[in-house]
Amino acid sequence: MKKHSTNDLKKYIKTLYGTQANCARRLGVTTMSVHNWHMKNPRAMLKHAPEIVQQVNTTWTQLSAEVLAREEELNS
Repeated sequence: MKKHSTNDLKKYIKTLYGTQANCARRLGVTTMSVHNWHMKNPRAMLKHAPEIVQQVNTTWTQLSAEVLAREEELNS
């Protein structure tokens, strides 16, 4: 599998929540779940889309675009 030099979903999570641990705590998931979202299963993040949109400065459109872009990276 091709390695990617950037992981925009990881950066996006950091922009929204500061850290993966803070994201996990605020969404009530484990830090491993957050890690898995950007490493192998970005769509799982969408389960928490209502809470994410409510908690931080993002939209459903932006969130889904970031998730789908990462999924495309992983599948290429």
